[in-house]
Amino acid sequence: AILAFSGPFFVTALSVPLLGARVGFWRWSAVVMGFSGVVMIMQPGAGIFSSFSILPVLAALCYATSSTIVKIFSTDRLSGVIQFRSQVFAVIFSLLLWLGFGEIVPIASAHDLWLFIGLGLLGGFGVLGLVVAYRMSQPSLLAPCEYFGIPFSLLLGWLFFAEAPLDRLFPGVLAIVAGGLVIIWRQARAKPHIGF
Repeated sequence: AILAFSGPFFVTALSVPLLGARVGFWRWSAVVMGFSGVVMIMQPGAGIFSSFSILPVLAALCYATSSTIVKIFSTDRLSGVIQFRSQVFAVIFSLLLWLGFGEIVPIASAHDLWLFIGLGLLGGFGVLGLVVAYRMSQPSLLAPCEYFGIPFSLLLGWLFFAEAPLDRLFPGVLAIVAGGLVIIWRQARAKPHIGF
């Protein structure tokens, strides 16, 4: 799972050639701080590296590319339309993969069906929020904030499943928060025309 959090690195790096963004020392520092926090929380061992390790990295690269190029759309394109059309293509591609590699697994119960519907709705609104945010700001500015998903995941795990791995949360969560605070601090100090 930790390799999937290479996404902010890719978003920050891709912002330079695709968007012409200036990414300075402080923004890269925030990305590194956030990722170091993820490493501390996940506590990966040597088993993390295998032939399958490339898959989450490729997934992070694809996600980062989509997060970056959404900024290229003209402002008269509605974010909801962009999100809907991208989801249509995702469904079509998923069906092709399913037909090529998958097998039919029926939904076990009505309860599971409602859970899937809930996942779809929450995920759809979440991605729509990301599309809007990435269109309104510089992707490399928002990328370090994605690391906040780790402490939120741990909080939700505690609320819904009574899992409380607090011993793994610190000090990594402090590095994640520090990365976000660096971005906020630099954004407050920077002039609109100066990159950081």
